[in-house]
Parts: sequence; C-alpha cells; structure tokens
Amino acid sequence: MVQGRFQGDYPKYYRIMLRNSERLLNLVNQLLDLSKLESGRMSLELERGDAGKFINALAHSFESLAARKQIQYDIEVGEGLDVAYLDRDKLEKILTNLLSNAFKFTGEEGRISLQAKGLENGRRLHLRIQDSGIGIPQNQLPFIFERFYSHGNSDKEMKSSGIGLALIKELVELHGGRIEVQSEEGKGSVFLVSLPIGEAVLKKGELVEGGAVDAVDVEHSDIPTNVGAVDTTVPAAPVSSKPSSPPAPSEEIVLVVEDNEDVRQYIIDQLQGPYRLLEAVNGLEGLEAATREIPSLIITDVMMPEMDGVELCRRLKQQAATSHIPIIMLTAKAEREDKLEGLEQGADDYLTKPFDAEELRLRVHNLLEQGRRWRARFSKEVSFKPGEVAATSVDEAFLYKVVEVIELNLEEETFGVPDLASAVGLSRSQLHRKLKALSDKSPSQVIKDMRLQRAKDLLEKGAGNASEVAFMVGFNSLAYFSKCFKDAYGRPPSEV
Repeated sequence: MVQGRFQGDYPKYYRIMLRNSERLLNLVNQLLDLSKLESGRMSLELERGDAGKFINALAHSFESLAARKQIQYDIEVGEGLDVAYLDRDKLEKILTNLLSNAFKFTGEEGRISLQAKGLENGRRLHLRIQDSGIGIPQNQLPFIFERFYSHGNSDKEMKSSGIGLALIKELVELHGGRIEVQSEEGKGSVFLVSLPIGEAVLKKGELVEGGAVDAVDVEHSDIPTNVGAVDTTVPAAPVSSKPSSPPAPSEEIVLVVEDNEDVRQYIIDQLQGPYRLLEAVNGLEGLEAATREIPSLIITDVMMPEMDGVELCRRLKQQAATSHIPIIMLTAKAEREDKLEGLEQGADDYLTKPFDAEELRLRVHNLLEQGRRWRARFSKEVSFKPGEVAATSVDEAFLYKVVEVIELNLEEETFGVPDLASAVGLSRSQLHRKLKALSDKSPSQVIKDMRLQRAKDLLEKGAGNASEVAFMVGFNSLAYFSKCFKDAYGRPPSEV
C-alpha cells in the first residue's frame, strides 16, 4: 500500500497473510509456552475422559494433508484408554507437533503411522509416531530436543525453527512422561512418548471439574489444516513447469525455484506479463526444469529441500547446457559469508528477504537487458571462425566444442542441427536456446556462417572456383551458395 493502490487479487493475498500470520502466532505462542515452563508458571490442568477418542479425532484431522501429499497414513488406537487423566491442551500440542514434523519431513508417497495404546492396566499412555522421511543423522540425535536446534539433516533439507521438539519434550516431562527418538538418515524416524494417565498423575496437577478429555473441537483447535501453522512449512505438491498461458516467441523464460508456495506465487505474480514463467518447488526439480527448458533467467531461494540454492547454482554453472543462465538468489540469511558463498558459486545477483517487489522486477529486467546487450556485441565482434575460439570458461568451452564439431563436418552437406545437438550432448531445443543466449544466433545460422567463412577463406587462397568451393563447404546448390555468400559479404563468390 505504501507504493500505491494495490492492484492484485485481494482474496488470495488475504489468505496468504492469514496463513502466515497464523504461523507466526503459533511460533510466538510456542515461545511463550517455553517461557512459562522455564519460569515454573505452567501447570497441568487435568481432565478425566476417553483419551482414545481424543487421540483418534486429533489424528484423523491430518487425513486431508495425507491425501494431498499422497502419503499412506495409518492410525491405530488401541484399548485401555477410555478412563484417563490428561491435560488436553498439552497432549494436543505434543501430538500435533509430532505429526506435523512427520508430514513435513516425509515426501510424497511416503508412509506415516500413529499407534496409541494403554499400558499397565490403563495407567500409562504409549504413543508411537513413525515416518519414512529423511531421518536424522546419528550425530544430531543427542541435540534435537534442545531449544532452537534446527534439525534438518543438512542444508539441503528442510529446517525447523528449533522450537517444536524442545517444547514437546518439556510438555511431556511436565506430564511426568518421557520421550525417545530412533532414526536412521534416509529411512525415517520413530518418536516414542510415554505418559502417566492413571490417578497417580493427579499429584502433578489440578483436576478440572466438568472437563472432558475426549471432547475435540477440530475447527477451533490448534490442529493445522496445512501443517504450516505448527513449526513447519509443508512443501507444496510439485508444480508443472508448463507456462500458464501460451508464450509469444519473443518472451524470455524465467524459472522461479522456491519451496514456500506463498513466496513462489508472490514472485510469479510480480513478474506476470513480459515473461513466460516456470516454477519448481526445490533445487532438484529446479535443476531438471532448467536443464530441460533452458530459461533466460533463474530466481532461486537458498534454503530448500532436496537441493539448496547454492548447490543448484553450482551445478547449473558447471554444466554446458545451463552455464550461461543468470541466477538471482533469494535468502533470509543476510550474513556476508552466506552472500559470498552464493556469489562464489556463480550467482549473478543476491536479494535478501523481505525484498521489494519493484527492486526484484528491476534486477530481473537489468540482468536480461545486460544479456541482450552482451549478445548483440558478441554477434558483431565474434564470428564463428574455425580454429579461433579459445576455451577459457564453461561457455567458451561449449562454443569451442560447437566450432570443433562443425569444422569436422563442413564438407558433409547432410550435416545439420540434429547432428550438432547430438555431438554436443544437448537436445535440439536446448542447443537452440543455449546458442541464442550466447550469440543471438540459431544453430542453423551458426552452421551456415561457418560454411561461408570457410568458403571465403578458400576463395581468397585460390583453392578453387565458386562451384568447387561450394561443394567443399557442404553446399549442393551453387545458386543458393552464391545468394548466401552475397548476403553475408556484399559480393558474389565469383568476385573474391
């Protein structure tokens, strides 16, 4: 609003603001809970009721999320829980956080199971939450219940805020229980919770008259509908890299790689119009989309699952098909070292979140304009002369390979774009976008230019007449050769 009247989709952005406000509120509430626990101001408010019904209702509230992520979700609530003394609010926070983390760190088509049963003749509740997610490295297991310890298994995986598990542990201990974790990196995790629910627990808290543990108001409870509200951001389902509308031939392609659906959609909304926009939800999908589509520019977040932005940048700059693509990195990490790491891997620009939308648009425009100016200058100053390209960078090495392959096949009149693409290891569309990005010339134009340049050299050396030279450089029609030669050099080959 500060920059003028908002012209976007009001309902959509209201929903985004509400969703992110709820996430922030939940984090604040968790911090307040930790503060109360630390100061001894939080106590148990015990209620008598059916813990099995309560857990069952709570667990089933995650079924829509399981369906959206195509996760096999099994719920098993056993007997011996019909008479229990529990703090409903504390149990809800414990179970909701554990299930939220399970869904957060489990990919599509994974598996999550919840088991709840009564032990010791109904005097103890046993919970077992298992997932087939990314797992936790053994060297991190001793620390995951510490406050503010971020427990993604590497910078390439999703990170937590470091609040949820610390809060869970302290709530479990407040209830006189214990929590354990078993995990294997790459195979998943199992969280085991044991809570006293018999009359003995009444010594630890106050019995609330009229309360009912089995009463669950899912609509107004803290149970998340998208899990993002509880110390987590569930990755969106993979998004097709197809454009939202048929692009004009002149449109530049911009690929947005961002795991947060709201941020990704916001960036796309800001760039609608002059660009054909593609999207990916993590670095691995971004790498695949970039290699397949060869975009004009890439905007990527740094912290993402599967592959982070720094690794994505490194790989893109190392492979011939994508080394020329300018990259803008977005991150919430503002430290100088973090920026330098991205720039060292070849990032062309860096923006710190929160970023100004107009600044992002200008940086995208400027990088693309810079590329256009570079191509214009390159096409004027550099001719694809056989033997005159030196390999001093990934892009120059690619051009060197192109020149070398064409040079070896100049006499072959059937040699064309499919043969060149195959020889340099790219598809026809990849080769076209790569050469257009570097030289503003299509592959067929580059092949023709090199044939004509070789013909000019041969004619100047007296290596043959126009007809003979045309045959030497792969032209099977003297008339077409003469026309192309005159178009390129302003005079017919017979006058050289």
